[in-house]
Amino acid sequence: MSTYNVTTYTQLKSAVASATSGDTIYIGASITCSAQIVMSTSGVTLKAATGVTPVLDFSAIGSINSGSKGIGIYVTGSNNTIYGLIIQNAGDNGIKIEGASNTVQNCIFRYNGDTGLQISKSTAKNNTIKYCDSYRNCDTATSGGNADGFACKLSAGTGNQFIGCRGFQNSDDGWDSYDMNNDVTYTDCITWHNGDASITTYAGNGNGFKLGSKGGNGKRTMTRCIAWDTQYNGKKGFDQNNGIGATTLTNCLSFDNVIGYQLDDASSLVMKNCREFNCDSDELPSGVSVTKITDTTKQASIRSAVKTACNKILSNCENNIITGAITLDIWD
Repeated sequence: MSTYNVTTYTQLKSAVASATSGDTIYIGASITCSAQIVMSTSGVTLKAATGVTPVLDFSAIGSINSGSKGIGIYVTGSNNTIYGLIIQNAGDNGIKIEGASNTVQNCIFRYNGDTGLQISKSTAKNNTIKYCDSYRNCDTATSGGNADGFACKLSAGTGNQFIGCRGFQNSDDGWDSYDMNNDVTYTDCITWHNGDASITTYAGNGNGFKLGSKGGNGKRTMTRCIAWDTQYNGKKGFDQNNGIGATTLTNCLSFDNVIGYQLDDASSLVMKNCREFNCDSDELPSGVSVTKITDTTKQASIRSAVKTACNKILSNCENNIITGAITLDIWD
């Protein structure tokens, strides 16, 4: 096992090309990247050096917003780990994963020309995204209609999961699973305030968790996920988007949205202890309901706790601070 310490793009590109399974590449400074980074090997760790939060800036490929060349970090290998980095200004995705069993943790994706982090292709299986933030991504080439915070879509494989991630202030949705017939799991994830053209100039749908597309039958499992402040170009906190996959939500929360939960097309729907307030309506199958929080004091307490946490996350991101895992004491 070898260790590489890099502080320039030339060193980084060379280390990624040379590294083999078990090797670790430590990035010790922010780097302006003149081209994309391709991780085609497997078992390599790419991470921030101790005491540093490196920004990988891909402005040099910011004008490339079609095809794979505009991607910042393109992961086609498997069993790799990316940890503690800020990826910004790529012309397409900040990170795109097409390999299996990769882990991306404690990273920030922002100002990219498409979705911050995207998992796609049938080979992309069992990937785990943990404690990452993705915000203010916008695809100007298609008027804001594609750039989500996170996406697991376009025929991605099985077993992909998001844990403790936050998608906010993106031109399109917080999460998207368009054309996705395999399972996706979301745990402790939060989305808010997407589709606001005053922030991203262009705006797409602007929904929270978009869980499918017409006819898509992939299973969705969500636990302690929150969608709030979806009142801009979009309307829906939790959006099946005409998908028909079996869906299970446990301890989820929707508030300050036009439509709290739009899940009426699911082939089967299980909702356990899901709650909402200040939403105009829901679209749910007959016999399925959510708990309406009517106590205004309780509403104010929950809104304050969530808003305070989310404002802190945004402030941290803007100051190049990785937030990591958070705990919200609202699940009584």
